[in-house]
Amino acid sequence: FLLFIFNNQNNEKLKWENFSIQLLESYVKNNELIFVDVTADWCITCQLNKLTTLNSKTISNFFSEKKVKLLRADWTNKNEPILNYISKYDRYGIPVNIIYYKNNKDGILLPEILSQDIVIEEINKVLNEN
Repeated sequence: FLLFIFNNQNNEKLKWENFSIQLLESYVKNNELIFVDVTADWCITCQLNKLTTLNSKTISNFFSEKKVKLLRADWTNKNEPILNYISKYDRYGIPVNIIYYKNNKDGILLPEILSQDIVIEEINKVLNEN
């Protein structure tokens, strides 16, 4: 299992932007395809999602191909703006991952435990709705 994970890791880092409501709203207004990752250093599930899914070659290539804007909200030192953001989705803990696009300006909430298939399937679903 560990051999699979390490062989599947992407050596090229994706460009994650620091999350802000203003940046998110700007991208949503411009009909960009957006993936938001709310995470923290102390969150085991968040780290697992990164290791098995978000940092994988497959997802990196997929995000690049689909021109996905990547926003990462770091909740390592809990703060009010991020709590307010996730609470709009009835979430009060992390991880929280949300996809936005033209016809999904309110966002599509993903499950807490991600897989490459889930991310690809949900983004393709959103793209096909538009």
